[in-house]
Amino acid sequence: MTVEPISFSILILYLIGLLFIGLISQRKSSGGVTDFFLAGRNLNKWTVALSAVSSGRSAWLVLGVTGTAYATGLNAVWSVAGYITVEVFMFFYVAKRFRTYSEKTGSITIPDILESRFNDKKHVLRIVSAAIIIFFMIAYVGSQLVAGGGAFATSMGVQPSTGMWLTAIILLAYTMLGGFHAVSKTDVIQAGFMFASLVLLPTVAVIGLGGFGPILEAMHTEGGGFISPFAFAFGAVIGLLGIGFGSPGNPHILVRYMSLKNVKEMRQAALISSIWNVLMGWGAIMIGLAGRAYFPDISMLPNENREQVFLTLGSEILHPVFFGFLLVAVLAAIMSSADSQLLVGSSAFIRDIFQKIIGKDKEIPQKQLVFFSRITTVVFMGLSLLLAFTAQEFVFWMVLFAFGGLGACFGPALLLSFYWKGVSKQGVLWGMITGLITVILVKQQPQWTYAFLPDVKELLNTYFFGITYEAVPGFIVATLVTVGISLVTKKPENAAEVVKNLDESA
Repeated sequence: MTVEPISFSILILYLIGLLFIGLISQRKSSGGVTDFFLAGRNLNKWTVALSAVSSGRSAWLVLGVTGTAYATGLNAVWSVAGYITVEVFMFFYVAKRFRTYSEKTGSITIPDILESRFNDKKHVLRIVSAAIIIFFMIAYVGSQLVAGGGAFATSMGVQPSTGMWLTAIILLAYTMLGGFHAVSKTDVIQAGFMFASLVLLPTVAVIGLGGFGPILEAMHTEGGGFISPFAFAFGAVIGLLGIGFGSPGNPHILVRYMSLKNVKEMRQAALISSIWNVLMGWGAIMIGLAGRAYFPDISMLPNENREQVFLTLGSEILHPVFFGFLLVAVLAAIMSSADSQLLVGSSAFIRDIFQKIIGKDKEIPQKQLVFFSRITTVVFMGLSLLLAFTAQEFVFWMVLFAFGGLGACFGPALLLSFYWKGVSKQGVLWGMITGLITVILVKQQPQWTYAFLPDVKELLNTYFFGITYEAVPGFIVATLVTVGISLVTKKPENAAEVVKNLDESA
């Protein structure tokens, strides 16, 4: 794929813009860890809404969903319906509780919230939850670096390894300098590029075809799921809807709720993010469907890779100026997730391990904590780069279940913590652990366990309608274990008061 100089220029301007935002945000992020990791809880509704949307989607939306729609047609609707539905619920009903409780208790991380909610003086919940976050976030960032390397290879003609270094350097520069201020501001810009591309490309494609007729004809030619979203088996549909099970537990999405300046604007932020999510989701599906009309056979796509339909269609029908926006959209999708994941991983170490456990008996100056946070960001990027270069297969495998894994670990724990006075520390602890184990077993059990043990994935396939996407059983098992153990273990003394206050504030 040849990239015109003007498209290349737009890409370079975008990258320079990211670095500039990092520089101008440096002063605002230097006051303390709340400033560095939560922008001082001072973001407006538009920034919170759009940064939540862009950080939650990654390249999966612009490349993955478009490719799924190209390959399966309207069945791709299920892959966006799940996360949109859950995030509407989270933003409208749960986010305000996150914001209110986190400010009242001085919490800036998920482990902060769990430790405070259950008065965990032994820091067990903090250590376990921080370890889970660090584990997933390093792998998550590593996967984004691999994706960024591929995007730079396509757009600039460099080697993927060089592209990975470029992605890492740019990400590290603005994230380390500007913290959450820079990450949120760049995410808004990146959400704009993603939105514009996901609306512009299908619109131009439909006009170029002379209307929807050729698209409908191509869909009927393929038949099956192309013309009916109900052509998939029940288990497959639930599996796709189950993508939404990841949203309640992914820290890089949840921290957005805690960063809003005015809690009264949460519903407005929820409406903005919901509209944005729906339009972007449908735009991605329409690109895939239009791509099938332009490229009826997958051999017409580079390397017969369905995820190339986004850029291939753009290079075919758009002016180089607008194709430059598509290149930026792919990188924006990658970076808007990676920067947030990098920051969340750093916060899990600095806030939850270093400040609250290692240095719990010391008065560490806030500016010193910010300095250490920047150093930790560099270290985490180094670990992610090392993983990306040495274990690309593992990285790709990890990112496939990281979203659902985090959802299973933290989703039930947080939702029950905010809504049920009967949940206990032991219930949450074992719910997180069993949720993680279930996700791993469903994803990788045959290779990781003894041959005489039953195959969990096969059992699910046989007895649970063929539901094999790991987030669904992981979330269900974690919920059942949390509830079951909570019923027979001691609850915090102030649990009823905490939930009552949250009910009144909602």
